[in-house]
Amino acid sequence: MKKALKALAAGAFLAPASAAWATPSTTFWTPATTYVQPFAIPHITYDTYFGEKGAYPIDAGLTMGILPFDKVQAEVGFDLFYPGYTESALYVNGKIGLTEGAFGDWFPGISAGIYGAGFKGNVSTFDIWHAEIGKTFGIGTLTVGGYYGAGSTNLWTGSSGSVQRTGFIGAYLTPDVPINLTGLNKINFFGDVQTGKNFYGAWGVGVGLYFTPAIDILTGPIFFLDDKLQPGGSKMLWTIQLDVDIDFSAPKKEEKKT
Repeated sequence: MKKALKALAAGAFLAPASAAWATPSTTFWTPATTYVQPFAIPHITYDTYFGEKGAYPIDAGLTMGILPFDKVQAEVGFDLFYPGYTESALYVNGKIGLTEGAFGDWFPGISAGIYGAGFKGNVSTFDIWHAEIGKTFGIGTLTVGGYYGAGSTNLWTGSSGSVQRTGFIGAYLTPDVPINLTGLNKINFFGDVQTGKNFYGAWGVGVGLYFTPAIDILTGPIFFLDDKLQPGGSKMLWTIQLDVDIDFSAPKKEEKKT
């Protein structure tokens, strides 16, 4: 499953700037997935996070696979966050990985990359490096890993004044539940967590509604580990995330019956 890591409204805490994070392939809130966007297939995302006390800017992003291989894959992408401070609206990300099963049924998926890479120094450069390992079992997919925020120190300072750059990321995704209706192909459920008393520290649970195999909405609550850093001091925001994959390859020709 793919999705986005979203915008953080940190303007009230980090001078006149809003913090944000770019969206690589993710589970829900975190990049705790070894999934990598397939080669030459653009993935469009449109994500909102909102609550009674505040909301993040809207995230419109694009990610695409760049390697035409089965065992080794890579992706690059960017995100735009509006409305917000235009000087920190653009973020980029990249990721490379070995696919699950690449060297045998026992082989787990392994991936690593960077997201939240901005261009305004201590205003927006989170530069979050991450690595994870994941395996699919009969009861679902489990992924564990860690992250390191290499960006400006003040962006990684929590409300207590301590700097927390590192932490754990993890996720669980259930097997697909086939629905096979005209307007709903399947659903699944998931949860993930990113530790740390910083802007990114949070956990979430949600449901994925797949209208087709290439179009879905993920939705659910996100609970923050340092709510004082969030919009209006929000302890929780609700998210709705729209994902669309676009395959430009030519449709396969049907074989003629004889």
